[in-house]
Amino acid sequence: TISEDDYKQWQLVHHEASVALVDRDSKVDAAAELIERDLKLLGATAIEDRLQDGVADTLTSLHKAGIKVWVLTGDRQETSVNIGFSCGLLDPSMRLFIISEQSQEAFESALSTAEKEMASEASGEGRRMALIIDGHTLAMALDKKHKTQFMAACRMCFSVICCRVAPLQKAQVVNMVKEAEDVTTLAIGDGANDVGMIRAAHIGVGVSGKEGRQAVLASDFAIPQFRFLKRLLLVHGRWSYKRVTKCILYCFYKNSTLAFTALWFAIYSAFSGQSLYEGWLNSLFNVLFTSAPIVAVATL
Repeated sequence: TISEDDYKQWQLVHHEASVALVDRDSKVDAAAELIERDLKLLGATAIEDRLQDGVADTLTSLHKAGIKVWVLTGDRQETSVNIGFSCGLLDPSMRLFIISEQSQEAFESALSTAEKEMASEASGEGRRMALIIDGHTLAMALDKKHKTQFMAACRMCFSVICCRVAPLQKAQVVNMVKEAEDVTTLAIGDGANDVGMIRAAHIGVGVSGKEGRQAVLASDFAIPQFRFLKRLLLVHGRWSYKRVTKCILYCFYKNSTLAFTALWFAIYSAFSGQSLYEGWLNSLFNVLFTSAPIVAVATL
């Protein structure tokens, strides 16, 4: 404990440091060191950041469906690798390529070596591969000079894990994939740091949880848990795809039927402008054959 007089003296020093216009951070740290000493540790608390139920099964199903999964996280490299093993993105039989360099020259050398070894493994039908890269190295990989080579290496990998990445880098990675590949991208996140990534992808999915609702508000779809992504994509996604294709084909043939019969009649009527159908019949045709079949297909 400290006396009230000592605290008042320290409070004046801390106040002067907190309102300083020059070198404020170092002055606040120095003021804190005056009082944060001779302390006794009474206890500690921690929050277990564990995976939700069904994550591994969901990712396995997505891989079986031919969907490539990338993990973009702000966690440390060791934590990211452990998460990869626990959720099924990585397994002991895989060959891991870890690129974590500080200089441009070292990064270029590591990327070239990794790409050559990946090509050798892929041509020889060897083990599955995974690429792990940290945020500092990713900033160099996202440069125009190395973006194409980096994407070529990622294509050969079963999974890609980007750790220690900033929210802006998450969006940049999504944009890189959109520009380099003719694919539809989906981003899923649960926090405010995932908003940029969700907005950059073709489809954004937000997971509502304890980290706020920023990701949900910025997304196209919202789910309460990650495991519902499996049903969203592989069940409702497939149904939606079939319904949209049926609707497009139906509307095309419906309009073709109406237009080409009128065109064929115009040939025999010397293009006089005479109508083949009564006005009310045209309206009834569109109302009946536009609404009823589409509603029937949508409800089945």
